[in-house]
Amino acid sequence: MSSIRIIRLLVVEDSPGYLHLVSNAFSERGEKVRWELMVAKDGEEALALLFDEENKDLPLPDLILLDWNLPKVTGSEVLRQIKQDRKLRRIPVLVFSTSDADADVHAAYDYHANGYITKPGNTDALANIVETIERFWTAVAELPKATR
Repeated sequence: MSSIRIIRLLVVEDSPGYLHLVSNAFSERGEKVRWELMVAKDGEEALALLFDEENKDLPLPDLILLDWNLPKVTGSEVLRQIKQDRKLRRIPVLVFSTSDADADVHAAYDYHANGYITKPGNTDALANIVETIERFWTAVAELPKATR
């Protein structure tokens, strides 16, 4: 009997509709991996989950899916703060954005994003992206152990 691997995924997404689609796409995987989703609806909430003392007992995510165009605190600022922190910088961050502008892609990599994905326009394409993310981070690459 094979064991199911658990991966904690922080999804930072301000669109409730798109968050629902992403949540469904990850929850429907479940063959070899169970995705435990943590959700932040804006950059401020994401930073609070990661940095605030009141959340110190919460486990850190293993992987972050970060919308680039966020209210309150931008995705670029969230990424910058994550990658400047000694403990958080190892957590892979995939930028997930409607923008495919070169300036946004370059900025994300300048702030050390681990990938930049343009949001797909339909659920089949989203399911393919989620499958690819799962395959890469479970069968190809090693996720670092997240510790506070």
